[in-house]
Order: sequence, then structure tokens, then C-alpha cells
Amino acid sequence: MTKTNSEMPIFFAINDAYVPCLTVALHSLTEHAAPASQYKIIVLHQGLTPANQAKLQALSTANVAVTLMAMDEQLEKQINDQSNSLRGDYFTYTIYFRLFIADMFPQYDKALYLDADIVVETDLGDLFAEDLGDNFFAGVADSYMNSDDVMGTYAEEAVGVPREDYINSGMLLLNLTALRREQFSQHFLSLLNQYHFASLAPDQDYINAMGHGRIHYLPTAWNVQVRNTGDAAATPHLVHYNLFRKPWHYSDAPHADFFWQEAQRLPIYPDFQKSLQAYTATDRQTDLDKLAHMQQLGRDICAKHPTFKEIQAQTGSVVL
Repeated sequence: MTKTNSEMPIFFAINDAYVPCLTVALHSLTEHAAPASQYKIIVLHQGLTPANQAKLQALSTANVAVTLMAMDEQLEKQINDQSNSLRGDYFTYTIYFRLFIADMFPQYDKALYLDADIVVETDLGDLFAEDLGDNFFAGVADSYMNSDDVMGTYAEEAVGVPREDYINSGMLLLNLTALRREQFSQHFLSLLNQYHFASLAPDQDYINAMGHGRIHYLPTAWNVQVRNTGDAAATPHLVHYNLFRKPWHYSDAPHADFFWQEAQRLPIYPDFQKSLQAYTATDRQTDLDKLAHMQQLGRDICAKHPTFKEIQAQTGSVVL
């Protein structure tokens, strides 16, 4: 696969709580970056402290430039649907940031979006070189939706896509040209403000509902999630510690060895060790309770009106 020699924009969206794991993610990305390639890391954020901004900018190298951008308050004013929450337990504007990258950065035709709770195990130039054609996104199927019947039913009955087609939005290759041409963000805001869909993962559900039929599916190795097992997880390109079983909270977290191999090389390694030791049985039970709550929300949302599936069937206005 031929890699591009041009600058590769790679976006993250965080608040202060995610600075430690983003530090590990950026270190792993830099360690595997091809020396001859140029990478531009753009961290979209909500009010990072000056100290945290300095820590992240200090991670820049000769070919990996780390830049920070505070989100425009006008954008936040447009996103007024605070009834939804990520994972069923909190709301943050950062989950919507990726939907506006195409408009905010008209100088780019293609970009990569990554969640902060990842570890990179190969050069991301290989991923960036994927041919998107006229698709909006390239991504990997969400293993939770595929492996859990409640979540699979939610994908099909609420979002309106086959469970095996529902992608995880923690790793997205974005066709910014197509997103701008089809006015994806404007269509998103129109749907958001008109229907106020109940949703488990607001950005992810909109991406799947609106983009269905124009998504390029990538091998599992490009987004090995915590529920992945078998050969695909043995040689990951990117490990994603989504949901609750973070390696800095669980000693038996899936694929934790990849995280600790990177973290132990950094000054913040003792902080992660302390976090692991401080995570109590009560904390673990709280995680189980949140997971059960999320599943119950999935059941409840399927019975609420309207759903993405219903509006698409009635008006054809959801899918672009």
C-alpha cells in the first residue's frame, strides 16, 4: 500500500481527565511513526489547564507536531441536546467534535480521528493511505454491538442498521471532502434539533445512521476493542480500551500488556500504577452497574419514539 508523503492530520478530542491516557497514545503513535512522514496532531479540547496544554505540546517530535485548539463557543451553542449522554452516564461536548472537523478544517481532504484511550502498534500512514472512494468514513465494526444481543437489537431497532454494520467511532478515517460536499454537519444539526433522538452513543449513532451505505469497513486489527478475542487481537495495529475495563483500573483488562509496554517508558507511569491500586471493589461494581444501566437504556430506547429507524422509514431523511 502506497503511503502519502503529505502531512497527515490526526484529531483527538479531550478534556483534562483524558490527558494521561492521551499522553500514552501520543507516545505510542510517535514510536511507530515512519521517520520520512509528517503527522499533525490536532487536539480539540474544552478548557485544558495551561499545565496540561504544555505537557501535550512537549510531546512534539521532528515529524509529529502536537497542536491544541479550544473549541469555539458558538459551536457549543449549536449543540443543545443535553438529554443524551455517552455510555449512559455523562454528557460532554467532546463526543460531538468529530462531526464538525470537515467544516472547521477546510484545508484537509482526509483526516483520522482517534479516541484518547488507544495505543498505536504500527505506522498510521498505512491506515491514512486507505482509499475511501465516495464513502464518508472508514471504520471497524463495534465488537460490543456484534457480541451482545441487547446492543445488537439496539443497533437494528433504534439506529436502523444491521448489528454487523454498526461501526465504533473511536477510530474513524474521515473523507472530509465528501462530508463537506454532502453538508454532513448541517444535516446532523437538523436531525438533532428536529427529532431529539434518544441515543446511547450520540455521535456514534448519528455516524452510523446517517452514513449507512457509505462506510468503508476495515479489518478488526485497526480497532481492537476490549471485547475482541482470537487471531485479530493477537497482532493489533491499534488497541482501543473502550467501555469500562481500562488497564489503569483493571489488572486483568484485555490487551493490557500493550498499554503497559508504552506507559512504563513515561514519567506518568507511577500515576497509572497508583490508579490501578486505588481502584476498589466498589468502583468495579459501579462499572458493572453502569454497564447494566446502559443495557437497560438500550432496551428502553428501542421502545421510544421516534427512532432513527422510524424516521428513515417514514421520511427517508436520516441516511445521506
